Amino acid sequence: MVTDAGAPAVGGGFHRTLGLRDVVAQSLSVIAPAMSGAFLTYLASTKAGGATPLAYLLGTLAMLAVGGTVALFARSLSSAGSMYTYITRGANRGLGFLGGWCYAAAFLVLGGAVLCGFGFFTANLVALLTGADPDWYWFSLAGLVVIALMSLYDIRASTRTQLAILLVTMVALLVVAVVVIAVGSPAVSVIDGTTPVDGAGTRFDPGAFWPSAAGVPWTGVLFGLSFAMLSFTGAEASAVLSEETRDPRRAVPRAVVGSIVVAGLFYLVITYATAVGFGVRQAATDWPASVAGLAAVAPSDAVAAVVLACAALASLFCALGVHIAVSRVLFAMGRERVLPAWLGVLHPRWGTPWRAIGLDLVVWVLLAAGAVLLTSRESQVALAGGLDDGLTGGVFVFTFLAGIGTPLVMAVYLMLGVAGVAQGRRTGRTGFQVVGALAALVGALAVFGGLYYSFAPAAPGVPIPLQTAMVPWVCLAVAAAGGAVAAWTRKRRREVWADMGQVFDEL
Repeated sequence: MVTDAGAPAVGGGFHRTLGLRDVVAQSLSVIAPAMSGAFLTYLASTKAGGATPLAYLLGTLAMLAVGGTVALFARSLSSAGSMYTYITRGANRGLGFLGGWCYAAAFLVLGGAVLCGFGFFTANLVALLTGADPDWYWFSLAGLVVIALMSLYDIRASTRTQLAILLVTMVALLVVAVVVIAVGSPAVSVIDGTTPVDGAGTRFDPGAFWPSAAGVPWTGVLFGLSFAMLSFTGAEASAVLSEETRDPRRAVPRAVVGSIVVAGLFYLVITYATAVGFGVRQAATDWPASVAGLAAVAPSDAVAAVVLACAALASLFCALGVHIAVSRVLFAMGRERVLPAWLGVLHPRWGTPWRAIGLDLVVWVLLAAGAVLLTSRESQVALAGGLDDGLTGGVFVFTFLAGIGTPLVMAVYLMLGVAGVAQGRRTGRTGFQVVGALAALVGALAVFGGLYYSFAPAAPGVPIPLQTAMVPWVCLAVAAAGGAVAAWTRKRRREVWADMGQVFDEL
């Protein structure tokens, strides 16, 4: 670790108190299946429509390649730096720094997005139950306080609360999904109430797994693949707890791969139910018009309220999991002094990276406030799918920040794959090379899919929103800044550069 004086000390300084269930909770809470299943599928559906289940099936297979690469690294390297350390040790220091920089930036952005999602879901739930039109940001601020308190003290309380909430929300949404499938496709559009829907009452529609049958192009499915992979982002987040886990070389790989399998099966049921609930072909129009996703096709307001409540709880604990992950990565990079050394300090009593925790929370507030204050109401409504009420800002910030964070984190998966191939060649492990190559390939495809509609209109004659068009340039600016800091560190602080990628393992 790094002391207040900036001098390195022996060992990582964390308390090894966590077991398998704790790291599983960390992975699944950042994945947040209930939140992603209820809401993030909406982002995939804007282009994938009724073929969104196919996008999630492909996303599951793609993330197994990424998760397999993480698992192989985690069997030999135990570090709070996770992706930063893996890429540094597998490839080289330059790519490792850039990977850690982009991963931290992506999680800073995505954490702010998810916190705003919590505000939106909670406000939407209150509106459904009371008829009021509350402002979303008050709920996001309350969530910020909860996250600050839970992350600052004993990590076990956080992970075990996460696990309990996960089980409750996932089971509840699965029950709702089964009910929706049992009812089948509606006779008329659930959005306008008049447009006839093909195949009314259909429970099994294979068109959900074939783009032409769902009325969408393959490029739309590829775009959906990016957001499907984003729905799994966090499976690797258990690796940041390696230094706090009793047997990380066994627990972390199991948590990473197991969480992807569990979440993948869950998403297939939820997305298929939502597609059927709209009508698979009608979903190309209706699903993107409803940010509520599964809640929009629920058979009653009471069931919709259950969906929203589950999504709200899941988003709060997803934000907590993302926060735990990014604070550990910032701590690890600060501990090695490639970022300011004051970030690499643990609290003397609680053993948590309290300065990195504080920085993360401040950045969340600044990102959300800046996005809202610097964007016109008209643009917010447009990016929020036409929603114009007290919930608009929350949906806009979530959509905008998620759009920026997605290509960044997918680029890190690409770098991880490259590092996996290099590590496999160095050690003579063919399996490592194969899984790494697959991870690099799917990472590249996901980057392409995530940026495609920043350059191509969603439909002929439809202008590209400014906030969507600027995403590639924001991501490029983040990467360029990381490259500049890396070049300066390599030239001016050679001893720091030489010590990158350390593993503080006391086992």
